Amino acid sequence: MSIGRSISAGQLRHRTRVFVVAQDPSEVGNLVFKINLKHLFSCSPSQPEPPEEEEPHAQPEAVACLKQVDNFERMTFAASASGDVIVAANYAGCGRTLIYDAAAGGVSPGPEMRSVKNYLFLVPVGDRTFFAMSAYSRLDVPKGGPWFEVLQQQLLPGGGGGGGRWAWSAVPDPPGLPRGQREDVRAYFVAGARVWISLRLQGTYSFDTARQRWRKEGAWMLPVLGRAVLVPDFLGSGRRLLFGIRSMRDHQFCAVDMDARPPTVLRSWPEALPTIGWAAGYKRCSFLPQVTYFGGGRFCVSVTNQTNEENPLSVASFKAVELTADLQLIERRSSYYLMPQSSRGSPVTVI
Repeated sequence: MSIGRSISAGQLRHRTRVFVVAQDPSEVGNLVFKINLKHLFSCSPSQPEPPEEEEPHAQPEAVACLKQVDNFERMTFAASASGDVIVAANYAGCGRTLIYDAAAGGVSPGPEMRSVKNYLFLVPVGDRTFFAMSAYSRLDVPKGGPWFEVLQQQLLPGGGGGGGRWAWSAVPDPPGLPRGQREDVRAYFVAGARVWISLRLQGTYSFDTARQRWRKEGAWMLPVLGRAVLVPDFLGSGRRLLFGIRSMRDHQFCAVDMDARPPTVLRSWPEALPTIGWAAGYKRCSFLPQVTYFGGGRFCVSVTNQTNEENPLSVASFKAVELTADLQLIERRSSYYLMPQSSRGSPVTVI
């Protein structure tokens, strides 16, 4: 069964950046920082394990500010594959959205979601589609409200970037789920126009955002936790591999064989987690590490919201690694970035 492609090979080859969202220290809002991590892969093959950098990088310049209604508003963030569109969506509140569109030149209010979610996963599918789901089951969604929704932009006639109308549409529940049970979202990834989702005790489903159809992939669950990245033809090997954080064994970076049924973990690498923040005296909070793929076997594993009790700053830590076609891991460089001071105690998010 074909899984498809998540983003084009060209996008993977040239992508070297991540976005980090942290609370604005001077206003009620969230700052979006663009960080280029190309330098983490700068060492030569003859230097497979360079020493970790000791000094933190200064806070980068913010590209956008996503305003909150007040200090208590909670929001989830996602960036499109190209990075030209960033969406902020409210959860456990009013369901409002904000949209940063680089082509349109700024931040604008988006449409409200059709139902308020108690906690929200927001998944980019390409550049103009975002899939939203309540992380903690439909039992946490107000009665009659959709568990899943899709935000899409209809571009104006004549093409060009930006300028189209954004709208949320409700998505029906996956077929065949028993009523009255919790089906928390355990893991998810994007494959072309499809979003794959593992639901606790229920199995794995995929939703085609173009055709608006569900498909059950199996009674098994993906052996990863949270957001994962699919590489359909890893380094020309023909293997469909999923990379993410293993749901067991201390949250290790791992590779999953998606041609196996059920999918199985091929390798895991505890050494891929960034430790530079710990070495500098920062303590990692209990947020799940995130995996970003830059193409060509290059990955970056990030840990956020590390805080030092004596110095109330948060940081975003990154470690670059490369994998060979036979899944041998090469450690590259590590670095960490200081985030705004008021982000202490608030989530710092890599998107």
